[in-house]
Amino acid sequence: MITLVLKFRSAMADLFRTRRDLFIVAGLVSFGALVSAAELLSAKLFSNIIIPDTGVTRTTNDTIVLAVVFLVVFGGLRVINYGQSLYRVNVFEKAFQGNSASRAGESWRWATAMELTSILTMGARIVVITAALFFLSPLFGIANLLIALGIIQVFGISLRRQFVTQQGFRDQQEAKDPASSADKVRARIKAGELASLIASVGVMILMAALIALTVLGDISAGAALVSFLAVRMIGQMYSGIASGLMRFARARVNSD
Repeated sequence: MITLVLKFRSAMADLFRTRRDLFIVAGLVSFGALVSAAELLSAKLFSNIIIPDTGVTRTTNDTIVLAVVFLVVFGGLRVINYGQSLYRVNVFEKAFQGNSASRAGESWRWATAMELTSILTMGARIVVITAALFFLSPLFGIANLLIALGIIQVFGISLRRQFVTQQGFRDQQEAKDPASSADKVRARIKAGELASLIASVGVMILMAALIALTVLGDISAGAALVSFLAVRMIGQMYSGIASGLMRFARARVNSD
């Protein structure tokens, strides 16, 4: 975890050197977290549509209205994600104006910024989902938190090793004895997939815990469905973070 914090902090300070830029980037990351909260609310709405609360009588018209609301919210979130991605590019363009780096160096800075903000946004989303899981089931929330802490440690180790690997590739390049493209891609993908695989094991443990708690009656059917969707979201973001960290290491080493 310390490795992640130090690397991210160093990259943020290097890429975004004004408080205004840092504030905007923080806003983008926070906004991404809010989107995840909205996605969970839409998942809860979906569960209410297909699994009505006990004792609640709903007419067909009421169901249609709820379905329309769900579709509008779901579609709106996709549009918001699209707009956020476009705005992020504009932010980077303004932040990097007047930079004296070479064209190649500038490209690596762009790559670093894109990967960094993507990773931070996914991390913020996981934090929001983790908090929501505590609300749905405190016991399951604790299990998710423990798994998350373990996965973060794995990611930190993977990132530290990948920095060493990428620095080695750069040293070879400067020594006029570059590694092959296949070796470079293989090293990055292998490290990312291994970290993702370990994270997937953690997600499988969470799924098993969710099934057990549901069978024991500690989680209602509706809450179990929302928790399942939340864990799936977390698993996808773990996979995205794992591969993103490896690309971040490559871009960061080459942008220095």
